[in-house]
Amino acid sequence: MASTSAQRTPGREVTVMGMETEYGILGAEPEDVVAACLETESEQGRCPGVRWDYSGEYPLRDARGFEVDRSAVDPSMLTDIPGAASTEGPVPGRLRTTAVVRLTAQEEAWQRGTATCLSSGGRLYVDHGHPEYATPECTGPAQATLADRAGDLLVARGTELLRRRGVAARLFKNNVDGKGATYGTHENYLVPRAIDFDDLVQALVPLLVVRPLLVGSGRVGIGAVARGADFQISQRADYLEKVVGLGTTVNRPLVNTRDEPHADPQRWRRLHLVAGDANCFDTIAWLKLGMTALVLQVLADGVPASWRRLRLADPVAQARDVSRDTRLQGALELADGRRLSALEILEHYLETVRSHLRDHGRPAPAPTGDPLRPDLAALADGADTEGAETGAILAFWEASLASLRELQAQCADGDEPGEPQGAAGHLEWVAKKQLLDATARRHPGTRGHDVLHAVDLAWSELSPAGRGLSEQVPAGVVSRSGLGDQMLEAALSEPPTTTRAWLRGRLVSTFPGQVVAAGWHSMVLETGEKAQRRLPLTDTLSFTRAATAPALKDAADVVEILARLTGERPGDPVRATEAVTTSATLSGEQT
Repeated sequence: MASTSAQRTPGREVTVMGMETEYGILGAEPEDVVAACLETESEQGRCPGVRWDYSGEYPLRDARGFEVDRSAVDPSMLTDIPGAASTEGPVPGRLRTTAVVRLTAQEEAWQRGTATCLSSGGRLYVDHGHPEYATPECTGPAQATLADRAGDLLVARGTELLRRRGVAARLFKNNVDGKGATYGTHENYLVPRAIDFDDLVQALVPLLVVRPLLVGSGRVGIGAVARGADFQISQRADYLEKVVGLGTTVNRPLVNTRDEPHADPQRWRRLHLVAGDANCFDTIAWLKLGMTALVLQVLADGVPASWRRLRLADPVAQARDVSRDTRLQGALELADGRRLSALEILEHYLETVRSHLRDHGRPAPAPTGDPLRPDLAALADGADTEGAETGAILAFWEASLASLRELQAQCADGDEPGEPQGAAGHLEWVAKKQLLDATARRHPGTRGHDVLHAVDLAWSELSPAGRGLSEQVPAGVVSRSGLGDQMLEAALSEPPTTTRAWLRGRLVSTFPGQVVAAGWHSMVLETGEKAQRRLPLTDTLSFTRAATAPALKDAADVVEILARLTGERPGDPVRATEAVTTSATLSGEQT
């Protein structure tokens, strides 16, 4: 099967992306939530998941060119099984399997733990005391937003099942507990390894510092323990400690350096961003993914000289400054001594992206109608037909900046961003502040602080019916942009059709008894031989519905599918046999 991941299609670029959302939890154990989620999947007629395949997990490999010693890191970073990793890349000219030593029943149960691969092609697991859902790989921000929303529905159903059984479970799509802990909403983008990592960092850091003005979800309180009731734009800013680093639970960086591509390591790296907020507005989550992917596509052709001049003097401290500047009156010092506002930096990124698209002949037509009301449902196929999604992202980005300029002017005249008639009310942090300010007027004084914190929490609470207060305000209703319940349900049953996730999810749902384990870059299959077989899925765009549906059509079992995909049959020799070491203890996942 020919590789397509590196192809550059005239008129558009493909960025493979996905999300990992770790949910806040009260009143229940995360293992019970995950178990309840799997039970609801069975009730919906879907496979309740198969064991996760930990091959391809390299938590200690750093993108800066070294590997950290296991004894020198926090145990929370050890997300792999020593000896289980497979570094194998694709075989030139054909797809071939390898043999895998069969685990004992005890070993298999131990490895399964609470990590499972679902019919959606995504992953459900426990992460340091929190349920977490990782979306399948997607080829567009609307497709990824839909997949993330489907994860919300999944965990909300599990939580509701526990409540029906008398467990006072509550789940939240946020990033802080107000008591010093934070948990992540991570973005993942597949980028060419040819991009110099230092160039990647230099170009991205200013964007990540100022991006919350557009995509922050807002927060009550200052500092790790949420002192007082002052409002800030970003939930994660107070927990960022470094510009770059390997950690995710300690010494959190703006740019994570974990070198774990889950794809051909010779060609790709996975950019793992841990600094972003959890978004309850779908259009804002979509913008976050879309604008970042477009910046990365520019970088694939080289770092614009103008972006090299945007280096900030103190990015970590300035991320906090931006988060607290709700009136948009501040400026950031650059490394060369110049000062620019966060808005000016965002405008600069937008104009550079637009210029790059024009210079490379990539169409990005402006959408018809209101640019702040994109039709995400129409864009969720991940195809970006004739640049429609790219054009919609640019239009939403531009219109949002214009509304922030209006808000900036209003605040300069003495208004607050939370005024009901203020500008930029479609942005999540502004809409939340409007609700909180209205609440504060009804509950004046320090006694109202607890009420404000309660409203902040209720904003992100999940239920099968939606997301708490965030979906009860007008802007929250509009933000769904067509991603209704039927689409969410379908996304749990039907994996994205434009990536390898389609084959993974279809095999899990159709032949769960023969799928021993599934991971991002491979699957372990039962073929009735002495050893099981690992099917490599290293190429993210080579196992789409269009490419592999013929192999699955009317297939009786995975043996027949393997024969169609690889030409191999039981008894054929395999190149190698993998042994799996089970001596380590899984300590959890990333936060």
